[in-house]
Amino acid sequence: MAVKSLLTALMTLLVYFFTISLGNGSVYSWIYGLFLIGIFAAIMYTGKVHTYRRVFQFVFALLFTVAFIGNLYDERGSMAMTANTFTESEVPFCHLVIPLVFIPYVLTQTVVFPARILGHYASIISLLVIWFVATITIGRGWCSWACFYGGIEDGFSGMRKKPLVKTVAKNREIRAFHFAVLVFLILMTLAFMSSIYCQWFCPFKLITEFPQLVDIPTLIGTFVFMSLFFLMVVILPLLTKKRTQCSMLCPFGAMQSLLDKMSMYRVVIDTERCTGCMKCAEVCPFFAIDRETILENKGHPEITCAKCGACVDVCPQQAIRFDFSLTKHFREKNPGKAFLDGPGRLTKILREFIEPKYFFVFSAFTFGVVISSGLAVNGLQRIAEALISAFNLGGM
Repeated sequence: MAVKSLLTALMTLLVYFFTISLGNGSVYSWIYGLFLIGIFAAIMYTGKVHTYRRVFQFVFALLFTVAFIGNLYDERGSMAMTANTFTESEVPFCHLVIPLVFIPYVLTQTVVFPARILGHYASIISLLVIWFVATITIGRGWCSWACFYGGIEDGFSGMRKKPLVKTVAKNREIRAFHFAVLVFLILMTLAFMSSIYCQWFCPFKLITEFPQLVDIPTLIGTFVFMSLFFLMVVILPLLTKKRTQCSMLCPFGAMQSLLDKMSMYRVVIDTERCTGCMKCAEVCPFFAIDRETILENKGHPEITCAKCGACVDVCPQQAIRFDFSLTKHFREKNPGKAFLDGPGRLTKILREFIEPKYFFVFSAFTFGVVISSGLAVNGLQRIAEALISAFNLGGM
């Protein structure tokens, strides 16, 4: 209890700084700040990581959408991207295409995405720094705790209690398909030296920005990404209770899966406690646990695990937990010995404080706070102002 209270107090200070203070103490920053503190406290005191994380990510995604669209209208008066938008490199850089921008730049020193290198709230350098820090800390946990796009899928995938379409038997094939899509997108980007994913495959253009409809190709492209949005972000998540776009199409998610071994945290499965009930496989939104994972006693989910906490919450034997990546090496070199081993209440509190089940959630949620605060507060303000304006007009 002391550790949960301490971490909640520390998170309150972080929220105050990044959300309320940087939001100039506006009523909207206080509302969103209190929401964040409430979500974190709920995770700490109930232990239901996935349940409350999903609420946070879905709310953030909705507010991000409002803020992003509002900012586009403020800057250019439309969601449409004109030829001038490209030539002036005024397109906000999207983290989803980092692997598709990085490889062509390494090979040809050409930036294939029309964004500003510096000097913009979504410049290439700023998002690359954020990505690097996320990679060495929470790894693919970004997709579960900080990705504003993924939050929309999270919301739709959580609307049904049970899936209408079960996918566990096909999880391995779905993972392979995801990496095949990554390779295909990289090759296409190199072939055309253009951001092919953005032009033809990104389902989120419907709620962010899209090319002007000036000819048949742009009309076809618009139809494609509208179809992909409803299929991959709405319909399939509703049917399967899975993050289908994140797990089948997103190049960033595939890249983070490959780089996740660099991160500080992982999810482990205690094979001695596990009874093989397969509840974890049923609830995993990222197709990261299947029958082979459990039957072969691998002791961890598959490579696409995004540390969302769904399996941790549902396991009846409490056989699944968050852990530090280096814990295995420590135990091999120091058998039977725990971190901060020793007597005393202070030592016990410190040992609990650095328990991965608390420390990971604190780290991941901190990332969510930092990433979400500015845009979420902006989105909340825009919604409030629109409602106030509507009520005033209705009362006239």
